[in-house]
Amino acid sequence: MEGTFRDFAATGRYRVLSLFFMMCIKDIFLHGRNYPFPRPSICQRDDCKSRRIWSHGFVDAYFDGYDSAVCLKRYICADCGCVYTIRPFGYWPRHHVPIRIIVERVCHRIRLGVWGQSAYSRQRQGHWVRALKKNIKIYLGLHFEGDVVDGFYELLHAFRQPVIRSV
Repeated sequence: MEGTFRDFAATGRYRVLSLFFMMCIKDIFLHGRNYPFPRPSICQRDDCKSRRIWSHGFVDAYFDGYDSAVCLKRYICADCGCVYTIRPFGYWPRHHVPIRIIVERVCHRIRLGVWGQSAYSRQRQGHWVRALKKNIKIYLGLHFEGDVVDGFYELLHAFRQPVIRSV
């Protein structure tokens, strides 16, 4: 089973990467650490491609709609030290809300100019919108002529996380 690869953060000499796989989050809660997490076959870094991928324990992650943390599997490349976190598809790193909800709420705010009724606070949604506007300026430049929704989709097509706060 192959996952999608996104390089979201680099820390010092080592990289922290997220691999997204189609996994049912309810099954992960049910089985916990015994869930059969997929293992990357090779290191995803272009300059490494090592086949020595070792288990690197678990990390707790919280998702909206669940009262407790879920254990997500981590792996590490023995040659370059790159750490991989296996995450369920549909959630961005550092976000507890599914991507589809974030897209829906941000587009609603931008198109209609109001927050609307939602289970998510106005402040949380405001963080997403402000981060999106900041990322459009940083990655697409001040010369970008589209509106904010166009910028949102441009960032997605460029494999950027549009609403991340730490750039």
